[in-house]
Amino acid sequence: MTPTKRLVCMMAACVLIIAAAGCGFKSDPSPASSADVFKWKSIKTSVQRPCINITGNLSGNVSNVDEILVELQKAGDTADCPGCPFQSEEDFTFAPNELGLLSGGGKFDTTICPTQISTLYRLKVTAKSKYFGMPDAVSKEYFVEMP
Repeated sequence: MTPTKRLVCMMAACVLIIAAAGCGFKSDPSPASSADVFKWKSIKTSVQRPCINITGNLSGNVSNVDEILVELQKAGDTADCPGCPFQSEEDFTFAPNELGLLSGGGKFDTTICPTQISTLYRLKVTAKSKYFGMPDAVSKEYFVEMP
């Protein structure tokens, strides 16, 4: 076998090995059934100065929820910037049993008290899944104005 043929064979073998390695993992797993998924039906906020009341209603299989994460950002000058990314400055984490989520059929009511004082906040609520690859339920952003 000539050196050129040997080189061509080695290159072909390398290409086959690389191509075979790419035949595995393509994307995150998806739920076997839509009954396993949960999503936000509604989230409402109200103010009881200096705290914020949050009432949520989660539909779907709420037993798959690992935690509820409330993220808060002082809005300030970025409040009029809808394209600006949400950057959490304070996080509040709750277990489903703390909120009565499972016994309440997906409904909860809680209060958070920000440590960073502002007249306007951006707020986002996320229900995190227990299972890897199962999608989390992320709410839209809410603006909360403190009187």
